Amino acid sequence: MASPLFTGPASIREPRERLAFILTLLFAFPIATLIGFVIHERVGPPEVALFIVIAMLYVTLARGRLIGSSVMIHQEQYPRVFDIVKTACAQLDIAMPLIFVREDNYVPVAALGFGEPYSLVLSTHWVEHFEDDELAFAVGRELGHIAAGHTRFLSLLSVNGNENPIISLIFGGWLRTCSHTCDKVGLLVCGSLDAATRSIVIASFHSFGRHISTEQFTQQGREIASDGVLRLGEWLGGEPYATRRIADMREFAGTAQYETARTWLTREIPEEPPVLATAASVRVTKKDCAGMWRRGWSVVIDIIVVSTLVLVFANAQGHTPFMGTVLTDEDVHNLTRVKFLGEFLSAVERYTNSPTTLFTGIYLWLLVGIAGQSFGMMIMGLRVVTNDFRQPGLVRSLWRYLIAVFFWPFILIWAPFSRRIMLHDRWSGTRLIRAETIMARASLDSTSLRSG
Repeated sequence: MASPLFTGPASIREPRERLAFILTLLFAFPIATLIGFVIHERVGPPEVALFIVIAMLYVTLARGRLIGSSVMIHQEQYPRVFDIVKTACAQLDIAMPLIFVREDNYVPVAALGFGEPYSLVLSTHWVEHFEDDELAFAVGRELGHIAAGHTRFLSLLSVNGNENPIISLIFGGWLRTCSHTCDKVGLLVCGSLDAATRSIVIASFHSFGRHISTEQFTQQGREIASDGVLRLGEWLGGEPYATRRIADMREFAGTAQYETARTWLTREIPEEPPVLATAASVRVTKKDCAGMWRRGWSVVIDIIVVSTLVLVFANAQGHTPFMGTVLTDEDVHNLTRVKFLGEFLSAVERYTNSPTTLFTGIYLWLLVGIAGQSFGMMIMGLRVVTNDFRQPGLVRSLWRYLIAVFFWPFILIWAPFSRRIMLHDRWSGTRLIRAETIMARASLDSTSLRSG
């Protein structure tokens, strides 16, 4: 469910953010290829596809590492931080993330995850240096990433880190616009331009930030603004210059958008943020499930990813990928724009009878079993769950895709009669749901609790 902060004419989303995202997608592969040429390493679509799969598995498994090696925060464990996060979530009308504290010398606060519940990770190295209002800004901007839909993409980049020069060169334009968007959210949450400025300075210079004049520091931005070469240096990082962030926040604080957003945030806020449905507390309904077009596009994206992954293994063996078993442009055309049923079935049959199918099965089994979604599902905002919103797990995921592989003709025949619950969904006890369903259920349940 979209937040009022990011919809309509009063949206506080950075105007260039969507354009930057589109341009990043268009130029990511050419830039990666150019960088690979410079460093004498092949960096193309196959390598990027392999990186995506590894990153999804890594970030999902990292939650277990967080639980095992970090302090999990709740009302009885470090209540100061818990209360700040809880208040901010109630303000933004989003569900509470899992909160962890660990040692990190570089990143004060970070949000991770591909769907609810997300994880919010704070550093012991920084958190005690923030006053409560400064910490509210730092927490608010990370929750802003969650509310704005950035986190699932940012988490893919967290494996190498946003400060990695290659990541910054490829994705930096979009990362910097996201940062501007979420600085606005942090400012709204903490409610003080002075506190937001101090938070940025402390995050940049640690305890030394207490000894510098924030006003004098902000003035340094004027020198950079007058020098085109100095401005280009911002492209080397995933974050805008600190002076630029402060200047943009000050400008935002004087706009009508700020006043509108503040009015919404200072409404009568409930004591509790939306509560996610717990496993077995509710059942998935047909209305919760994804429609055919979102299913279809997620399949197309996954087929493209798997086909490029096959190239990685084929290149490693030094021969053409499985004698042409990777989907051709004609096959993809038939899968994405079906004009004749015969063409569609022919493309599916060639794909099903190829060794690439084995890679597709392993890819879907692992990602859905461990992460709950494939890359195509993540892009299209979908997730596989059991009938009672549990994670499917590796065993049920394997059963789901064994059914899909061996009974695909029956699934296609049944599809027109049951658009939202396919045969492999029904027989495996799983459902492919729209990710926004989880938050919609949370808001509905919370509203019921408040009215009750």
